[in-house]
Amino acid sequence: MRAELERAWLVRVRLEWKLINDERLGGALTPPVFVLDDARGRLGRWHAETRTLAISRQHVWDHPWGDVVDTIAHEMAHQYAAEVLRAAGETAHGDAFRHACRHLGIDTAATGRPSPDVGTAGADVGTAGADVGAAAASVRVDRVMARVRKLLALAGSDNVHEAEAAMAAANTLLLRYNLDLPQGEIDAAYASRRVGPSAAALPLERKLVASILSRFFFVECLWVWTYNARLDRGERVLELSGTAANLDFAAWVHDWLTAECKRLWLAERRRSPRGTAGRRREYLAGVLTGFSDRLAEERQRNESRGLVWVGDADLRAWLARRHPRTHGLGGRGVRRSDAHAA
Repeated sequence: MRAELERAWLVRVRLEWKLINDERLGGALTPPVFVLDDARGRLGRWHAETRTLAISRQHVWDHPWGDVVDTIAHEMAHQYAAEVLRAAGETAHGDAFRHACRHLGIDTAATGRPSPDVGTAGADVGTAGADVGAAAASVRVDRVMARVRKLLALAGSDNVHEAEAAMAAANTLLLRYNLDLPQGEIDAAYASRRVGPSAAALPLERKLVASILSRFFFVECLWVWTYNARLDRGERVLELSGTAANLDFAAWVHDWLTAECKRLWLAERRRSPRGTAGRRREYLAGVLTGFSDRLAEERQRNESRGLVWVGDADLRAWLARRHPRTHGLGGRGVRRSDAHAA
C-alpha cells in the first residue's frame, strides 16, 4: 500500500511542478527526473548534474501539502537559476537564485521548513534603516493585536450580541490601523497563508467565516485545492492573502470566529437539546450572518465619520498573478428556521 501511495505522490509532485512551470514561468523549464528520497536533514534537493528534483518522503508524510508545494517551488528556483539564468561561480542561494525566487513569487528562505509563499514588489535586501523601521512597525502591530485580542476576550458570555459588538470594535481598530499607515511606509510585500484544516467537503459555516474575513478584515480569501497525501485525495483549504500584519490579524480572527461558533452552538444545545446536524448548520449560519450584518452596520457608521476603506488594488493585482484562474464556489442555501433566528 505504501508503494502505491508513493507512486501517487510522485504523480502529484510532477503535476505541481507542471502547474508552477506553466502558470509562473510560462513553461520555461524542461521536466526533470522526480524522486522521493529518505533524507531527514533536508526537505528537497535539486541536483543539476543528473537533472533530479528530490523530495523527502518524511516531508510528504509529516507536513501539509502546501509546505511540499513550497519545497517544490524552492527547488524549481534552483533549477531556473541553473538552466535558464545559467548561474555559474556563485553560491547555491546567490543572486541568480534570489532572482528566480522573485520570478516565482516565493520566499527566498533557504533552510528549515518552508515559509508561506511570499511575493515581493521588487524589494531589495533591507538596509539598517529599513530594519529599524520594520522593528518599529512590528511593535505597533503587536500593540494593535493585543488590543484586538482584549476586545474579543470581552465577548466571553453566551450573549452573541456582545460578541458582535466586540467584533465590530476590533474591525474599526484594524480599519484605523490600515488607514493610518503613511502611503510610503506601507509594506509592499504580500504573502499567502493557509488557515484551518483542509477538507473534501466544506461546511457552510467555514465558507461564511471566509466571507467575513474577505469583506471586513483587509485580506483576500480563496479556497484552493490541496492534496491529502495520507488519503491520496484532493481537498480544499482556505488561503488568505495580504500584508504580513493583516494576515496575522485575519488568521487570529479566523481562529476566534471558529472557536466562537463552537462555543455558541454548545450553549444553544444546552438551551434546546434537539441538536441535529441540520439545526446546527442553520444556527451557525444565523450566528455568522449576525456577525456580518453587525460589521456592515459598523462600516456604514465609519464611512459617515470619514473612515473609508477603498480596498487594496495592488493586493488584487498580486493575487491575480498568483492565481490567474479562479471561479466562484457554489453551495446550497439555508432554511430560515427557529435555529437560524436564534
